Amino acid sequence: MYYNNNKVSLLIGLLKAYGIRDVVLCPGSRNAMIVNNIVVDGGFRCYPVTDERSAGFFALGVSMEKGPVAIVVTSGSALLDVAPAVVEAYYQHRPMVVISADRPQEDIDQNVGQTMRQAGALDNFVRRSVNLVDTLSDNNSFHRRLVCEALCACTSGAGGPVHVNVPLPNVTECETLEHMVIEEGRKVEIMRPSDVPEEFLELVEQKLLHRSERPVIVVGQTTLALSAVKMERIRKHVTVLSEPLSDPSAHPFDGIVGTMPDDKLPDFILYLGESLVCRSINSRFASAEGVEVWRVSEDDSYVSPFRQLDRIIVCSPDKFLSALCDRLCRNDAKVSDYLSWWNNAFAEEEERILASTDSACLSAASTVEYFESQLEDMFYDYSVHYANSTAVRLACRYVNGHTIRCNRGVNGIDGCISTAAGHSASTGDMVFCVTGDLSFFYDQNALWNNNLKGNLRIILLNDHRGGIFDKVSGLEGCSCRDTYVAGSHKADARGICTQNDIGYLSATTVDEMHLGIVKLMTEETKRPILLEIEY
Repeated sequence: MYYNNNKVSLLIGLLKAYGIRDVVLCPGSRNAMIVNNIVVDGGFRCYPVTDERSAGFFALGVSMEKGPVAIVVTSGSALLDVAPAVVEAYYQHRPMVVISADRPQEDIDQNVGQTMRQAGALDNFVRRSVNLVDTLSDNNSFHRRLVCEALCACTSGAGGPVHVNVPLPNVTECETLEHMVIEEGRKVEIMRPSDVPEEFLELVEQKLLHRSERPVIVVGQTTLALSAVKMERIRKHVTVLSEPLSDPSAHPFDGIVGTMPDDKLPDFILYLGESLVCRSINSRFASAEGVEVWRVSEDDSYVSPFRQLDRIIVCSPDKFLSALCDRLCRNDAKVSDYLSWWNNAFAEEEERILASTDSACLSAASTVEYFESQLEDMFYDYSVHYANSTAVRLACRYVNGHTIRCNRGVNGIDGCISTAAGHSASTGDMVFCVTGDLSFFYDQNALWNNNLKGNLRIILLNDHRGGIFDKVSGLEGCSCRDTYVAGSHKADARGICTQNDIGYLSATTVDEMHLGIVKLMTEETKRPILLEIEY
């Protein structure tokens, strides 16, 4: 059975035209005709998720594996519940189409239930926002233009989330048909050059090798994993500061930047990608006198965490770095004094990290170190998600040889588990998620999800508090720190796992942690497994 509605049919046809086949569906009545027609159409992979906040992050995880994804919510405050995930998708440039069913315009602000001003509600966090209002004229062509505008913004260039608001009548007022074929819509074509401009490569080469005394390449989070081989080749010519969020060959540098002398600060920064985990690099590099910053980005937005910005090169970071590698490799690798200083600093930082980790003591650090060491021996394909705060900072210390996933767009702790869950539901690979306790318990509805499979494995680092707040300077003498700042608690995950049919393991000693991680990595099961580390 199909609901016969022109706007719904047009929307579904254009989703197909733009290659969007994965759809997260949330329950409701106003969105029922959209949900029903998508499911009955049979051309989409559908994921039912009840909690809209979790569903938004679940969709974000699906997009990491499948690319553009849509999420359909009903009218009213349901739309606002996806906002945290939309913000994260915006700063990660993840392609997400938020489709919100709405009440007719005449019901808005008239004390009719389940109504609010939905059109434009996400304007600060989306690349496009369109409202498919009814007009007096034949509006099908106009609606097509609006939907194409949104879907083009979602899937082209740097990509990102968009919002399509669809005012609809009640389902009881809509005609139903036994058979309806929804044809693929006709999309608007946009032509974009694919080659990296040679003149820009020459300019960058000159700045990196000849016209700067202290050049560095800074790579933030990217949507694609960079080539480790090519990144290592670039490192033979110039210093690269990157993290596992983008570069599998990244070297830890957090401990270097915070204490480096002023005369070693860069005078030229080539900045690619988005956010960085390192806390100190933004302000430290911004303090460099006379520093010149060039940005490579798929869009022309004026973005620089170093405050200064002198030039923007519109190009995808991975394509640009690949082309830059090929160009730099035409030259003999000459290790400058500045590059030599950084190479020595990298080596000393790795030795410091090794010396500071007590493997005989159960802690978040020893757990992540052991997990990463065992991961090297796994024979299957996998992805690893780290939650924000302590977990991802430990990842930047111990991850080696693979990239990681993390919601670094706005660095929030909400939705980290839901994102990993969405990723796991859309792939056959193993998906690991390492999280702290506050992040996990805040997002526990991620496990209230019938889409989950045995390829989702979670490590919960539970010190019964927001441990990172202990390290915030200025709070040492705060009498209310534990209760009101660090959020101390006595919760564990056993009951949550039981109610959601999640396999549960726990560890309170180093030996139990070692055994638990091995079991987490190797046990074959059709349901997710969680290992809780209490320390």
